[in-house]
Amino acid sequence: MTDVESNATGWSFAFLRTLVENGVTDIVVCPGSRSQSLALLAAEFADRELLTLHVVLDERAAGFLALGMSIESGRPAVVVTTSGSSVANLHPAVVEAFHQGTPLLLVTADRPESMRGRGVGQTTFHVGMFSVSVKGTFDVPPAATPTDAERSGSAVALDALTTALRDRGPVHVNPQFVEPLSSNAPSNVLDTVVPGELPVIVRESVIADVSAAVGVVVVAGLGAGTRAEEWARALGAPLFAEVASGAHFGPHLVTDYRTVAVNPEFVDTVTTVVVVGRPTLARVIDPLCTRTGVDVIVVHVGEGVPYRPTDHTRLVDDLVVTGDGDAVSREWAIPWARRSRMALDDRASEPAADVAGSLVDDHASRSDFARREMEIQREPVTSEMLVRSVWDATWPHDRLVFGASSLIRVADSIVPGKPIRVHSNRGLAGIDGNIATAQGIAVASRQPGTATGVTRLVIGDLAAAYDATSLALLTGPIQIIVGNNNGGRIFEGLEVAATANPQHFEAVVLTPQNVNFDGLAAAYGIPYRRVETRGQLTAALTETAEPILVEVVLRNG
Repeated sequence: MTDVESNATGWSFAFLRTLVENGVTDIVVCPGSRSQSLALLAAEFADRELLTLHVVLDERAAGFLALGMSIESGRPAVVVTTSGSSVANLHPAVVEAFHQGTPLLLVTADRPESMRGRGVGQTTFHVGMFSVSVKGTFDVPPAATPTDAERSGSAVALDALTTALRDRGPVHVNPQFVEPLSSNAPSNVLDTVVPGELPVIVRESVIADVSAAVGVVVVAGLGAGTRAEEWARALGAPLFAEVASGAHFGPHLVTDYRTVAVNPEFVDTVTTVVVVGRPTLARVIDPLCTRTGVDVIVVHVGEGVPYRPTDHTRLVDDLVVTGDGDAVSREWAIPWARRSRMALDDRASEPAADVAGSLVDDHASRSDFARREMEIQREPVTSEMLVRSVWDATWPHDRLVFGASSLIRVADSIVPGKPIRVHSNRGLAGIDGNIATAQGIAVASRQPGTATGVTRLVIGDLAAAYDATSLALLTGPIQIIVGNNNGGRIFEGLEVAATANPQHFEAVVLTPQNVNFDGLAAAYGIPYRRVETRGQLTAALTETAEPILVEVVLRNG
């Protein structure tokens, strides 16, 4: 590439080539002039099927789209922006990636350092904008020669990718480009690029030995993955697995852990709590971990700020399990898991199938059966009904995403164990970027040669309205399921709700909004369904061939 006229193009080619040859597959490009060499080369790479290119107008949505792809695939996606305020719009996705421990590459085309602090248009201070929320920053000066440009692009790409994978978080690359900002790239050079695999990163590990024994409990939080379930079985331990932990299944799962975790019969027996990832959904975990005499071991998963409930918490990377977990489980894990399932079954409000009624012969009995079935189908939708129906409709080849609303807590409290892929932006549990994240997860899950499932996002009305521009990104089988309870009803559980002026609390905390979701879907060319009953919900969940926005009017919060 040393024969190109633009050092920006030479640097960009070497940068993208190195990423592709080291396993990067997706790039999200936002419009802009300063970033044109990266954008045009990304299009050339995409034409040759070396990269998958995603063009997104809104940088905030672009950041979350890349985040979703990285979450699902484990491969750092790349986001390219121009200079100025476009960079700042990436910040919400950056801090979420940092707290989740998700690798991400942010490439922000900049003017040369000599132009900073001089009041030049569209010039600000990119470096340091993300503060402690990035694992590394590469402020790359303009290359003096074409050879220097290629060397720099290749070296920075490999260093940035290695940092993102090793430290499990976002990395900021800030190339300073000078005119000419782009030139043509020779086809013969582009044709030499060959996709490769991600580099294998070897980390130093701190390992804890844990023996199977009565009194050991495994808690699975954000990022835990399936190994938390495997450790629970090996230890004979009850498993408190949040619904989006990746471990919400198996014979040791205690679904009703909120009740069990405060039961004196249980907690008085607990001696060791093994926490995998970071729990975020229930207040009962902190008191369990801070009881006198309880040993707490946290297996961190790269999250920006690991969970440390006490000053004596042991932070480790891996576990070695010893002892006979099968023998322990019969006395310890299995009885509590069984009691939990029975308690949930007793509280379940879902109607049981009337098998006998469906088999009757006489006309009057058949009419009674049909009338009862019709009444069931006409029941108004509650939060519990919504999450149960979505959970039941989701299969292992599907993806389920929860937004930061009360619905994820409802699901965490009532849905049974099931080995399906569930995601949620619980790093900071913000309401921004949920639609874009779900679309990123959907895109990354559609791998060649695998069963193509549907991605379902269950989200509150405020979060849906907040990320409405991301509806423009939707492709393929994805359902945006909006539980509309007219505002942030999750806050009704706050203590202040009992003391605040009701009108003020409604206006500034619950913040009800009257969004026309039908009109919003029409604006982005997306099919829309309004759901008010059980029957309508069941029918809507079967529409999986194309993107759809399903507004579910909730009878309760």
